[in-house]
Amino acid sequence: MEWVVAGILIIVALAVLWFAARQLAKRSRYARLLQKYGDVKLVDSLIAGTIWQGMTAEQLRDSWGDPVSIEEKVMKTKVKQVFKYRQVAKDRFRDKVTLEDGVITGWDQK
Repeated sequence: MEWVVAGILIIVALAVLWFAARQLAKRSRYARLLQKYGDVKLVDSLIAGTIWQGMTAEQLRDSWGDPVSIEEKVMKTKVKQVFKYRQVAKDRFRDKVTLEDGVITGWDQK
């Protein structure tokens, strides 16, 4: 019976450590982004995973992370990119974000 109690205590301790590590990582990310941008409202939006038209590619990466794939077209007057996230099949993605000259102009989420 003692080994059951010991096992439960170990599981609880591991869960507490895991939770504390996640909280520390969140605070560290928040502090890094706040130092980078200096705008609490912007950082709160990035942490929440929000995207918007006019957002930069760097802000998108800070919000959603690196894309699985990037499709790029270089034209005479602009560079158009499509950042692709959440791959569901070989050439299929749930989220596609369109950027022109490094700024979000639209997106498609399925």
